[in-house]
Amino acid sequence: MPDPQGRIVLAGVGGQGVIFASRLLAEAALARGAQVMVSETHGMSQRGGSVAAHLVIGDEPGLLIRRGTADVLIALDRLEGLRHLPVLRRGGAVFINAVEELPEGVGTRLHELGIRTCQLDADGEALRLGSAAIANVVLLGFVAAHTSLGLSPGDLRLAAQGLGPPASVRANLSALDEGARIADGPDHGHCEWRKPSAVLLEQASR
Repeated sequence: MPDPQGRIVLAGVGGQGVIFASRLLAEAALARGAQVMVSETHGMSQRGGSVAAHLVIGDEPGLLIRRGTADVLIALDRLEGLRHLPVLRRGGAVFINAVEELPEGVGTRLHELGIRTCQLDADGEALRLGSAAIANVVLLGFVAAHTSLGLSPGDLRLAAQGLGPPASVRANLSALDEGARIADGPDHGHCEWRKPSAVLLEQASR
């Protein structure tokens, strides 16, 4: 597996575990020997306000991930995912915890720019596992099985074993396994991928 590297933005609202998810990714990358830089922004997190975390894994300089430069967007909330879409680079990927599909115009534009879109009802899967609180970890297992950041579901499992009390560790391991299982299944969650249109990429770069 290649060395971990990439620019990742996680977005959601207070109470969804954005910060824990960023910590899990960071610990997994550190365990692989990668350099990791993390920054976090908090709104009124106790009232469901916006929460975001930026992770730069590898040797790329800079802490804040600017518009159009993120490799991956992981959205624990659909609306926050839509709001953060401009952070993605052309050819990047977005993973959204949602049941409802992206608005038609948004999905079309992302496909034209070669941005892979994946949706998973992580909330529903977490409830089926017995705890709504692990939706963030279900989504991370799903993401790890889909992307080429150099972090596998196994890397996340190792990192998760050192985070939290035994009961939480067991729940998080089950959540990671379930997310990865769905990604490896026949429908791969709900994912779409289209090569970028050369004409539209040229227009977008102007």
